[in-house]
Amino acid sequence: MTVAARQLDIQDFLDGRPFGSFQWKILLLCIGVLILDGFDVVAMGFIAPALVADWNIPREALGPVLSMGLFGLAIGALAGGPLADRFGRRKVIIASVFFFGLMSLLSAWSPSITALSAMRFLTGLGLGASQPNAATLASEYAPKKYRSLMVTVVYCGFTLGAAGGGFFANYLITTHGWASILFVGGVIPIAYAILLVLVLPESAKFLAVKHDGRTQLERIVNDIEPGQADAQTRFTTPESEHAGKTAVRLVLSKPHTSVTIALWAGLFMNLLTVYFLNSWLPIMVKDDGFTLADAAMVGAMMQLGGTLGNIAIGWNMDRFSPHKVQMGTLLGAAVFTVLLGYLSPGLHALMALCFLLGFCINSSNTGWTAMAASYYPTKMRATGTSWMTGIGRFGAISGASVGAVLLSFKWDFGQLFLALTLPIGIAIVAAWIQGHHRTPETDPAKTLAH
Repeated sequence: MTVAARQLDIQDFLDGRPFGSFQWKILLLCIGVLILDGFDVVAMGFIAPALVADWNIPREALGPVLSMGLFGLAIGALAGGPLADRFGRRKVIIASVFFFGLMSLLSAWSPSITALSAMRFLTGLGLGASQPNAATLASEYAPKKYRSLMVTVVYCGFTLGAAGGGFFANYLITTHGWASILFVGGVIPIAYAILLVLVLPESAKFLAVKHDGRTQLERIVNDIEPGQADAQTRFTTPESEHAGKTAVRLVLSKPHTSVTIALWAGLFMNLLTVYFLNSWLPIMVKDDGFTLADAAMVGAMMQLGGTLGNIAIGWNMDRFSPHKVQMGTLLGAAVFTVLLGYLSPGLHALMALCFLLGFCINSSNTGWTAMAASYYPTKMRATGTSWMTGIGRFGAISGASVGAVLLSFKWDFGQLFLALTLPIGIAIVAAWIQGHHRTPETDPAKTLAH
């Protein structure tokens, strides 16, 4: 007598499970990737003052170093998404973490601005591919009611890593020189990539949609809840692969066009603001009469505020209209940039205001990723999220470059902060546009994955 095969819908299975030990493992591993990313991405901002003094160069000369690293981030994100939608999130994450660790390590021995710029570009390729794919993997294992929170908590790792860069920069640079930051930012990711090889699973939704890796999928399901799958189980998913279009073409085609453009514009402006601050805030603070140690602490407080803001925005997005939460958070960022522009605060007030600005501007930056991961279907999720990140990275490049130009104009501390209200205002409009387009319905017809 033939036993009827039991069907198991992967999406319903994952959405219906409590947040257990398996989800905690995914969350912590992805947070670890972002911690390493955050430390490495903002490293040059903390290194910059020491590098200017050590190499006896004008501060504007660091523009190419900062911009090339961010250009690498953009290219890495644009390439990483389609690769992850084709070959899997796991492979791309592991390869990119190892690569950016190796390139950061080699950067520590750069003999010139040109060489350092080239190495930072290569480091950026790995960083750009790892960030959005770690967030995508986390979102695909999160139960639906915790999805935005899980993505934004993953990005807490970025701000924690960036804050760690601030807290340790002064000590490491003082005792071991600026190259020590790049050395630490290289050795640890290489070791972490080896750990990921051993313990990081592939996305169950990816395996189901791609009709591949049945043994892996069965093991993952039973790791989440023992006894749920066996050799007779037929895995299903509400999504099927699109045979006629690549994932890149899908995110740009109807009904996704308007949302995709709004997400690109919003993150572009958000990252322009964030990386203007990440790249130049330590120098701005130092030029305003504070010490290098003060500048490092102010920068770290902004990143720490972003860490707490990430938790708050994810929690609220899972409970209220995501675009309204995003708009309110960006409005808060605009308020604090205006206050910083008009006030002349002392050190403690400056730290408090930068903490609050980081709470808003860094968390809204993460909010775009949560919105994209929730909007796009599995077959294009990594590409949609990564291409949004890649296009946004050109905003980051603009932020670093615009900062160099404005500093060359001898703009003062207040003028530099007031200038940031323009990109923040555009981001608010983009969030409004995104919110007025519904998330597309998945194909109600279930397709057999295995």
